[in-house]
Amino acid sequence: MAIMSSTQRGTAPRAAHVATRRVRDDLWRVVSASGLALGYIARVEGPGGPAFESRRLLPGGTTLLPIGRGWSLDDALACFTGP
Repeated sequence: MAIMSSTQRGTAPRAAHVATRRVRDDLWRVVSASGLALGYIARVEGPGGPAFESRRLLPGGTTLLPIGRGWSLDDALACFTGP
C-alpha cells in the first residue's frame, strides 16, 4: 500500500445523489442520499501504479462485486453515478 499525501487524505470524491465516507486511508464507503450503503472504493496497486476500484454492495447481503477501476477517485465514483 502506498502512502497518501495529506492533501489526498483530506479530499473525498463528491457527486450528485451520493456521498463518500472515509473508512481508512485506502478505502471509502459510498452511500446514497438517503444513507443506504451502495459499496466501496478501494485504492489498489495495479501494474501501472495506484488505481481505484469500485465495489458494489449487493442488496441484502455482504457480498461485494467489482464494477470498475479508474486512475482517480472521481473515475471510480462515476461507476456508482453513471456518466
